[in-house]
Amino acid sequence: MLGGLIVLKRHIAKFLGRATAPLMVVGLFFARHIGVPVYRVFFSIRRLIQRLVRPAKHRFIYIISNKYAGHVLIVLIVLSVGYVNLQARDVRAETFGQESLLYQLVASDDADVVEVVEAGDLRVTLGTHSSYLSDSVIDARTYIDLDDLEGFTSPEVGQPEDVRPEVPKRSETESYLVQEGDTIGQIAERFGLNISTILWSNSLTFTSTIRPGDTLDILAQDGVLYTVKSGDTLSRIANSYNVEVDTIIKENGLASANALSIGDQLLLIDGEPPTPVSTTRRSASVAKLFTAPSTTSSSGGWVWPTDWRVITQYYGWRHTGLDVDGDYSTFSYAARGGVVIYSGWRNGYGLTVELDHGDGFVTRYAHHSKNYVSYGEVVSTGQALAQTGTTGRSTGTHLHFEIIKNGRFQNPLDYVR
Repeated sequence: MLGGLIVLKRHIAKFLGRATAPLMVVGLFFARHIGVPVYRVFFSIRRLIQRLVRPAKHRFIYIISNKYAGHVLIVLIVLSVGYVNLQARDVRAETFGQESLLYQLVASDDADVVEVVEAGDLRVTLGTHSSYLSDSVIDARTYIDLDDLEGFTSPEVGQPEDVRPEVPKRSETESYLVQEGDTIGQIAERFGLNISTILWSNSLTFTSTIRPGDTLDILAQDGVLYTVKSGDTLSRIANSYNVEVDTIIKENGLASANALSIGDQLLLIDGEPPTPVSTTRRSASVAKLFTAPSTTSSSGGWVWPTDWRVITQYYGWRHTGLDVDGDYSTFSYAARGGVVIYSGWRNGYGLTVELDHGDGFVTRYAHHSKNYVSYGEVVSTGQALAQTGTTGRSTGTHLHFEIIKNGRFQNPLDYVR
């Protein structure tokens, strides 16, 4: 058997040698003409890289292994931490996360602070004029007011219908004898009328004083009682008081638009007297935005409604008022003298105060932590109304200030500066 295996091996080896000879030739060809050159190039590149890297590697190892390298690294870390601490600002809960994508989606572009002005030491005097304009620099902190996102803003002002007392309907003008302790606000609430209606029908203003024994004309509905004068036409009266001619004819039982006589009294339902002084918009230069605030009132007797003057959100089509930064040590002030027609909680606005100024203007002050005035109270320009807060839909302590003229929102910066 062993001899047979030896013979078989001898013949198989010859056969395999002849069969693999062509493959060996091809393999040797590729090895000589391709493999060897490629290896030489690879070896040359490797040797070149080692020549370049090895000295630098040795220098780097020398630097990091040097005994002074650790000291230098510690000094650099200390200097970096100190610089970051010096440049850091206080972080408030309201500003946390303002770099997130969600904040960018819900924030209005108008929320960026572009004004840095001055505010003064706080001195609050309830019921009198306040002095809140002096010198001291404050930092701007931006907040976002979500009233425009939730859709709760409304030009409707005054006491809600569900909290007004039940008042019997009247068809004619009545006379009321003022009693001891009566106020204009209480009388208006008793008869279910707006304070402006009482003032207009009796030629009074918000600063007028009523005394026991005085007689007031009480209209059947909200509006204006107008006495026809020489040269009056129904269309002219309607245009002046913002009412419809057909409404005047219907409510006063007139036969036609020409059935007017001098001395006739017309009840103009929901009418409003024409504003005696028109306010035009004036743009301010950029330089004025960064100067110290003036201590004089704006045109038309308006004053700034709070202590600080850092605007965090401007009036726009998505935001019905002006947001002014503040904290729990700041207060809201009457931008003009007027009568309090609402003081309490209003959905979205939180604790709110609304003032009727008697000439078609109503101002609204919102998000308070505490209100100082009550319904029907007469307040003077600059009087403290409430303490700044963040009630309602608000993300930080600030004042949300609105001006409403004849039922339409106005840009507050057209009136206050």
